[in-house]
Amino acid sequence: MKVFTVESGVVKDWAEVEEIQIKAGGFSYDAIVIGEYGKGRHYFALPVDSRLKVKRNGRDAIVLADVGKTKKGGAKLIPEMTKDDEECIIVFRTKIGFKGSNEHSGDRLPTGFNDFVYHPFPGSIIAQGVIAQGEAGELGSGEQIIAIMPKNVVFRTGYSGNLYGNHREHYYLFNGEKIIAVTWDDRIESDIF
Repeated sequence: MKVFTVESGVVKDWAEVEEIQIKAGGFSYDAIVIGEYGKGRHYFALPVDSRLKVKRNGRDAIVLADVGKTKKGGAKLIPEMTKDDEECIIVFRTKIGFKGSNEHSGDRLPTGFNDFVYHPFPGSIIAQGVIAQGEAGELGSGEQIIAIMPKNVVFRTGYSGNLYGNHREHYYLFNGEKIIAVTWDDRIESDIF
């Protein structure tokens, strides 16, 4: 499966890989990191088979992977076993506004002009992390996730709180090759999907 990163409307056709040091054991492993350390937060490192690493913009990254299992039964990204363009893996590094939150959902339901009701999130979540603001997340918090997403199904990231004039949501579609990202106004104007 292709691997992408979605950062609040910006799409990359790769995901950054970090080397995680285990001090007590004296070894390291490669992982995709989401969330944050601290009170009211949750840090998660999804292990990545080191054979997947390539360079993108001078950083270690992955572009293709399948989901396998660790020895303890958790998720791990492994070399692609079969070419699959019906699904992709997306790392959602979704922002939050000041004193706000975020959400991941499906497409907007056609309920009316000012009604904002959405389909459930169409992906299969394999990892979750939490980012936050303030001492213990009391100023706001939101999820960052890694998910397997189906082809030709619209999904959305939404943001609340003070966004200082930035967009409140973005809509996406994986077409088997790339991810198209637009705002609601762009969708209405262009009829892209």
